[in-house]
Amino acid sequence: MKNKKIKLVILTICAVWAVIISGCTKQVSSNSANINSITSFAKDANEDAVIAYYFHRSIRCAGCLKIEANAKRVIEKNFAKEIADKKLMWAPFNLDEPGGEEFAKEFDISIGTLVLSKTKKDNQSEYKKLEKAWELMHERNAFDTYVKDEVKQFLNE
Repeated sequence: MKNKKIKLVILTICAVWAVIISGCTKQVSSNSANINSITSFAKDANEDAVIAYYFHRSIRCAGCLKIEANAKRVIEKNFAKEIADKKLMWAPFNLDEPGGEEFAKEFDISIGTLVLSKTKKDNQSEYKKLEKAWELMHERNAFDTYVKDEVKQFLNE
């Protein structure tokens, strides 16, 4: 009887840990924008172009996934013309993949971060971290307005 209770407790603890780990983190496949497409976009830019990066790690929480999905939605919905005209590129990028260490140093980041980078002929001229994204992630309208306004301002500077 005592062994059954111990086994039940151990199984319960294991199940709780499995739920916690699977619910709080998610392993993502290698689907982030690769360095070649980013470099090609920057080289092909005839005038100032903006790259909207979402830097993340391989293991991600629900908030990180939410920010990426919502930023992508806002950018693709509101800036389709700029994307088509190659004035704006959406580029999620996994910092744990090759090249990630260089990006982390260049932009001074270590966690999920939305970054706007102005580039001309493969040279970054300026960048801005959208640090309020985490603060606003649960307020859809405020998040959408914040991202849209920041991208619009960065494109027009």
